[in-house]
Amino acid sequence: MSKPFEPPVNNGAQDLLKQRSFVQVVRTGGISSAARLLGLTPSAVSKNIARLEAELKVQLLSRDNRRLTPTERGMHAFAVYGELLASLDQLHQELATSTDIAGQLGLSIPGGTLPWLAPLLHRFGAMYPLVQLRLNVSDSHTDFVRDRMDIALRFGPLKDRHVKAMRLAATPLILCAAPGYLARAGVPASPGDLAAHSGLLFRLPGSGRARPVELEPPSPSPGWRACAVVDDGQALVQAALAGLGLIQAPRLLVEADLAAGRLVELLAAHRPPELEVNLLFAATPWLSPQTRAMIDLARDMLGQA
Repeated sequence: MSKPFEPPVNNGAQDLLKQRSFVQVVRTGGISSAARLLGLTPSAVSKNIARLEAELKVQLLSRDNRRLTPTERGMHAFAVYGELLASLDQLHQELATSTDIAGQLGLSIPGGTLPWLAPLLHRFGAMYPLVQLRLNVSDSHTDFVRDRMDIALRFGPLKDRHVKAMRLAATPLILCAAPGYLARAGVPASPGDLAAHSGLLFRLPGSGRARPVELEPPSPSPGWRACAVVDDGQALVQAALAGLGLIQAPRLLVEADLAAGRLVELLAAHRPPELEVNLLFAATPWLSPQTRAMIDLARDMLGQA
């Protein structure tokens, strides 16, 4: 006969420690042995049983010459509590070890990050074929309840205390433009040259303001003339590819275009500090199995210390 599942004691199970202490004492025949199984001190086990008896106003154990024997009512309580705890432990074990993770997983990602995330999503789909992804492609701030999202990928530091962040990567902000635009307007050789150019800015989802051009060291120059402000990272890149002007975007979004020569990096010596890439999820211990599975896999495949 297999050994009964014994879950580790944790603070979330405090209300059951009294009953569990009583059942283990009856089952093992002693306080010390029950304490070892529960990871408690003998004193804590004794106090748990005393509290249970005080709450029930019933003597459950007869104490005679250091021997503990269940009373008649104690035997009845042992049978009922033992069955209830066994059922609860089995449920916890099934939920914790189930390989048939199923359901939907809401994932919000900025436009343009799908190619970078593709290996992760492919691996997740192979490991959990019963989970259907609901992808929301948006740079906007995510309200997990309102938008029915479980996880969000976002650039920049966390500013919401109701959300946890797991750092996945860091990406530099790249100043770039299409070769066609540079052939018409010229190539800026210094931060001061940007004033003679036109370009596009990205509207920050949190504040609604345009993100200013960032250079290192900080430049007194205001940057280029903003011909448009765009609230979608992918649209920002597409505008640059169309030759509308200069942009500054996370390298993660323009990697392929830079490699193919469709965009050209400018003023590389003046790159600002790298931008964090974070996986965000609700700050609650009650995450769905599919959410935890995605977080764990992302940590394994992409996570940074």
